[in-house]
Amino acid sequence: MSLVFKDESNEKITPRTQIIVWLNQISDQYKLRRFGNIIYFSRKNKYVILYVSSQYAAKTIAELKSKSYVQSVETSKTDELDFSAEHEEKMMRELKEEAEKLREENEDLRV
Repeated sequence: MSLVFKDESNEKITPRTQIIVWLNQISDQYKLRRFGNIIYFSRKNKYVILYVSSQYAAKTIAELKSKSYVQSVETSKTDELDFSAEHEEKMMRELKEEAEKLREENEDLRV
C-alpha cells in the first residue's frame, strides 16, 4: 500500500503566478510550453493562461514580451483576491445591510 499512497508531506509546493499571454495566432501556443504549464487557451480570443514559478515570473514576462508571436502579456489578479471565510462573511453582511437600507428608502414607493 505504501507504493500507491506515497506520503509527500515533506515536499514543498512552489508558489506560482498566473500569466495571461495574448497571441497573434493561436497556433503559436505550442511555443509557450517551455515557459510554464499551459492551463487554458482560447482559440476564439487567442490567449493562453500559463502557470509559472513566482520567483521567475518577472524574467518570464520580460522574455515573453520580446517574442514576435506575442501580442501582450499580463499577470492575473487572482493572487490579490481574498477568499477567506471571514472576508466572505463580512461582504455578505455589508450587502445585506445595503439591501435593507435600500428597501427602507424605497418602502414609500410600494403599492
